[in-house]
Amino acid sequence: MGMDRKRRRMKKPFFDHLKELNTRILFSLLLILIFGIYVYIEYHFFVEILNKPLIDAGYDQSNIFALTIYEGFQVKITNVFLISLILLLPLTLLNLGVFLKPALVDLSWLSFIFYNIFFTIFYYLGIYSALNLGSYGIEFLLSFNENEVILRSQNYYQFITRVALLFAITFQLPLVTLFLLNKRILNIQLLTENRAELFIFILIISAIVTPTGDPVSLFVFTIPLYVLMEITIFIHKKSSK
Repeated sequence: MGMDRKRRRMKKPFFDHLKELNTRILFSLLLILIFGIYVYIEYHFFVEILNKPLIDAGYDQSNIFALTIYEGFQVKITNVFLISLILLLPLTLLNLGVFLKPALVDLSWLSFIFYNIFFTIFYYLGIYSALNLGSYGIEFLLSFNENEVILRSQNYYQFITRVALLFAITFQLPLVTLFLLNKRILNIQLLTENRAELFIFILIISAIVTPTGDPVSLFVFTIPLYVLMEITIFIHKKSSK
């Protein structure tokens, strides 16, 4: 019965698939809009989170200023949109993933759910790491200024949101590795026998991702990512037995 339902789904006319895709996209946009309204109402709470790296670096919100009359409002609207989009990205991708799942005949629903759960965990773990490690990068960059530091609000919040998203994407590396191992594209023996090279590879990725590349930020980012890779290797070994 399950196979018959899958065949019927695959045999749906093209415009039915297109209609379903449009519905899911509209649903995702509506979800982002509704959550955006909530973010706008609770804006002070979310801005405090974005300001955390700056405060941890020894500065405060008084170091952030608006250059034009309308910049404060513009920054607020941009932040509301980016916060809503970034925080709801896993749910948006899940919504689209359910649409694409019938075409992925080699991927079981159990595996689909597994990958989505760990994608979400690693995604938010990346954002959490960015907000906690961002202070090191800010402190390093601002240490080159001899005078009192004044930051333009637009530049600061763009910097933080981009770094957070970049960290969230980079933290998917263990999950991508697990997928490649399960599909036998990567060999588990290749990873276990070349751990030093693996660590150097992650170190290079970290150097690209971290905003400053200073040794503290570099190793604070590299170590958790390498640990996640080791956990990935361990999970694959256990599941293969």
